[in-house]
Amino acid sequence: MRNSKALLGVVVIGLSAFCSAVRGQAKDAGGIPDHEQLVQASQSGSGGASWKLALRYQDEGKFQDAESAYQRAVEQMKAGDPEALANVTDCMGTMYVQMGRFDQGEQLERKALAIRQEQKDSLGIGLSWMHLAMLSLGKHDNASGEAYAELAVERLVPRNGESRATGEQKMTALTYLALARCAAHDCKDAMTPLKQAMTVAEASYSEKSFPVAYIRFLQGYVYWKRGDNRNAAKLMESGSAGMEAQLGWTHPTFVSAMQQYEGFLVATRRNVEAREVQQKLVRYAGLQTVASTGNPVPLDR
Repeated sequence: MRNSKALLGVVVIGLSAFCSAVRGQAKDAGGIPDHEQLVQASQSGSGGASWKLALRYQDEGKFQDAESAYQRAVEQMKAGDPEALANVTDCMGTMYVQMGRFDQGEQLERKALAIRQEQKDSLGIGLSWMHLAMLSLGKHDNASGEAYAELAVERLVPRNGESRATGEQKMTALTYLALARCAAHDCKDAMTPLKQAMTVAEASYSEKSFPVAYIRFLQGYVYWKRGDNRNAAKLMESGSAGMEAQLGWTHPTFVSAMQQYEGFLVATRRNVEAREVQQKLVRYAGLQTVASTGNPVPLDR
């Protein structure tokens, strides 16, 4: 069970950063206060402002506020463009997965898929399969996770190269396929899609970007699970450093990554490094470590 929880943590790492796989141009410049003002100024609008605000809250792990903003957006968008309604419903589903509320997440993901199938939205269908793969992994339904991930990759990253998917969407589908193979087959054949994802990342982003760092971290994770601790240490350390530079210690995405990195350091008896990570999780993220398991838990407030 602990391995399943560890895998779920790795899957969740990319959710808030890669929800752009379905949000398209919905997220733009400006912080939460800016978007709150936009929502107040457009209470009877099309729902776009509420969606943007929901995404901002989700990115920062403020899920209760994000849930309220998503609910407003869905209500406002019901009579509008079906594609936009499917997108916001999909993103709301990913939020529930981040929260561990899988049943609610699945209801929304399947609702988004139904809208996209009715609209014959080929790209959208692939995105729904991608997120159903992620959700299945969260529920420890590894067979379904792998099946959905394979469908998503076939749709979003076809061998003939003809796809409207963005680089982020392709990378996300490929990383979910890799993690699904880790869950179902002890990471056998998981490195192939990660190498494909890295090719996409390096073609689209700088060496110091979050996508490159994130995929490098996942490659290290796969090496760890395959018993190659030497390569795992190098890649997870490099990936962690890259994500830290982009996100910082207070970002929930980076905190999730460092919890996994701490688990690797403890498992491989890199005790000095593990203590350094533990201390930073306590100092910056409000977490403490249970010495008997190495699993970080929230501090009492």
